[in-house]
Amino acid sequence: MSDDSVSDLLEQLRQGFLDDMPVRIDKIEDEIMSSRESDTYDELFRMVHSLKGSAGSYNFHVITKIAHDMEDVMMELMNKNQFGNALTIDLLLKFIDILRDTTASLIDTNTAPLDVDERLEIIRDEVFSERLKVLVVEPSKLYAGMIGHSLEGLPISFTFTEDGYKALEYLLLNKYDLLITSLESSRLNGDALVAALRLGHNFNRKIKTVLITSRAIDKISNKDDFDEIIDRKMIKEGVLKTIANNLLD
Repeated sequence: MSDDSVSDLLEQLRQGFLDDMPVRIDKIEDEIMSSRESDTYDELFRMVHSLKGSAGSYNFHVITKIAHDMEDVMMELMNKNQFGNALTIDLLLKFIDILRDTTASLIDTNTAPLDVDERLEIIRDEVFSERLKVLVVEPSKLYAGMIGHSLEGLPISFTFTEDGYKALEYLLLNKYDLLITSLESSRLNGDALVAALRLGHNFNRKIKTVLITSRAIDKISNKDDFDEIIDRKMIKEGVLKTIANNLLD
């Protein structure tokens, strides 16, 4: 198959994805309305997660971002046991409006509306207005749990990942207040992750960062990129909570 044939096929698949979006959005809307009778968003979460993955495979990153933010909001609502009431239904339906407007614009002009980020931020503010967003990049589940436990009592909404590349994706898509990363994170280590972030023009470029490592500080190549560097053993001593309080103040 020639390169032109492959390109034509990929473009047909992309167009097919867009053509199917209105029906897909209707099904997600129906599931939102059905959540009035439910005590979980599990099925809705599955549908939105599937949309996020499909959109990413066709390089519709704006749809991926909308779905990702909707996942975050649903997770927070689940954590708060807020299901099915009129306020949460209206909140989730705002994502439907954004998805419809974005899809129509992509079909007509191949570009997303300019106000997508602003509209998403307004929704997030309604849910996370009193919580600080912290991204934790830690390959060990034990230490990830210790980090979460050490910051108990602070008004924090956590995102955890063990993968440096996944962390970079999160940081490019969402605004965070604090990054706590292990030097030894998988695929992209903490050193390289923060170096890549500082070189860009993303809204997280100047994010407060804490590096957790068992390596000697003088062995870290770009140590000046971090606001704090702590030895892994110090997590048990409660030092991290003091540091987080100071950085988030």
